[in-house]
Amino acid sequence: MWLFLPLGVIANSRFPQPQFDSGHTVPQAVHPAFVERVPAWADVLILALALLVSVWLIRRIRSRRWILVFSLVCLGWFGFVRHGCVCPVGSVQNVAVAAWSGGGLPWHVAALFALPLLTALLFGRVFCGAVCPLGALQDLFIVKPQRLPRALDAVLRVVPLAVLSVGVVYAVNGAGYLICRTDPFVGFFRRGAPLPMLLTGMAVLLLGMVIARPYCRYFCPYGVLLELCGRLTWKRVDVTGQTCVNCRLCAGTCPVDAIAVPRSALTDAARERQFRRFLTMLALSPVLIAGGMVTGWLSGPFVARAHPDVAVVERLAGATPDNEDLYPEIEAFKRTGKNLEWAEGRAEKTTRRFRVGCMGAGFFMGLVVVLRVLALTRLQRRSLHEADRVRCVACGRCFAACPKNQRETGSDAD
Repeated sequence: MWLFLPLGVIANSRFPQPQFDSGHTVPQAVHPAFVERVPAWADVLILALALLVSVWLIRRIRSRRWILVFSLVCLGWFGFVRHGCVCPVGSVQNVAVAAWSGGGLPWHVAALFALPLLTALLFGRVFCGAVCPLGALQDLFIVKPQRLPRALDAVLRVVPLAVLSVGVVYAVNGAGYLICRTDPFVGFFRRGAPLPMLLTGMAVLLLGMVIARPYCRYFCPYGVLLELCGRLTWKRVDVTGQTCVNCRLCAGTCPVDAIAVPRSALTDAARERQFRRFLTMLALSPVLIAGGMVTGWLSGPFVARAHPDVAVVERLAGATPDNEDLYPEIEAFKRTGKNLEWAEGRAEKTTRRFRVGCMGAGFFMGLVVVLRVLALTRLQRRSLHEADRVRCVACGRCFAACPKNQRETGSDAD
């Protein structure tokens, strides 16, 4: 045995063991997350089921507690699991691009866009009450809501119109999805975002402690469409399932000021003043619409600066040979081999498209404002407290406040 030992050592020296340490790292197997395996049809089905459950809770169970519990479930799934995308709020841009370009629209995106609107036509804004993660997150932070003055509230409600109009102009002209970029809660849902976006989301939530649902009421563009459907709703949200006794407890509990109080019949003098006010507003309607169109036309160049064609021309005009290397868009433009005149021509065409688009957006905003003003002059007579078709977000707080609101079992609502 000892005689063969040197031979083994010699063999090992002549044929050394292979070395596999080449610096190559064996890649780890990455399995897609569970949420990425959920097919598109499942998203549509889950949204439809969530809307049905919300309608059942609001019209049958009539319990604020269960509405809140279900909103937390929807917040967890649609918000933190699905990261809020694709959502009905952002799908407005997808629908606008498909309609403008004539291209195809994925069926599940169209369904996500249409289902909450169809539900609003039938049963009111139940999507806002329990299903929408943006509304559910804000609802948790309502502590001591304060009512804004009517004039200020009317002015702030124009902002969602502007966001919807400008967001559509951005999308159809290839300047990006403005509505998604201005979502203040996407940083929370995706658990990572730039610091300014996180701070904006925190500021909105803190503001929501005293002004209930500020994003829903004064910024959400999808809310504009839900309001339009809410005006035509088939069965609106009822404050009580029993006979209203006009105790006014619901009006004091509603955080979004969505309870319409009783109004007696107007006297002949008041009716005449109301009619004159209607005629005055009707005469001013062309002025408001024309003003919106002129404002849109003038704001077109400013809005167009978000488009790459216009942005690169502005960057080229402001850059110097010493600092142009700091701008990647200038380097990318140089690689195309085009000259400055070509870029300026494209920018001019893009600006012209934005002018036309913003003018159309101004017409839309002016028309909606006119319709809202004319609606204020309607002669309404109301004998009971009831939920406003447009403002009510079906949060269920009035259910718990109303002493006559009882379940089918006869026990008081939560």
